[in-house]
Amino acid sequence: MLFTVGVETPKTEKEAFGLVVPALFTDSYSCFSAADTVEDIVPMVTDAIHSVLEMMAEDNFDLSTIKDLGFTDYKEQDDFKFCDSWLLIDVDITAYFGKRQRVNIVLPQYLIDRIDSRVSHSHFYRDRSHFLAVASQNELQQTR
Repeated sequence: MLFTVGVETPKTEKEAFGLVVPALFTDSYSCFSAADTVEDIVPMVTDAIHSVLEMMAEDNFDLSTIKDLGFTDYKEQDDFKFCDSWLLIDVDITAYFGKRQRVNIVLPQYLIDRIDSRVSHSHFYRDRSHFLAVASQNELQQTR
């Protein structure tokens, strides 16, 4: 899933980059982090996202309701006015949707070939099942 990340640039050398993930803000949860260097931003915010998602999953929060509105929406919200730049980070959240289950499906060979080709040329997809899980989640988010 693509998450919009708000970044607050440090004003002095003794401050860190402030990081916030607005899509993971609810009445019960919030996702903040900090990074000392630009190179640390992605690992630090990724870790924060995983931590919040883990808590949500443990609390049986319906993760399918998470929707990222994008920086054009978030930058207008008072809660995130402190962010002076925005970035997108792609985080695989399929592990938080519960136990994996085997299903039997039928697909045309040309579609299987295209999926396998995409998987083999991608550093993101682990295998055909992961591709189908991500594609399904993306499709279901679009139809809300």
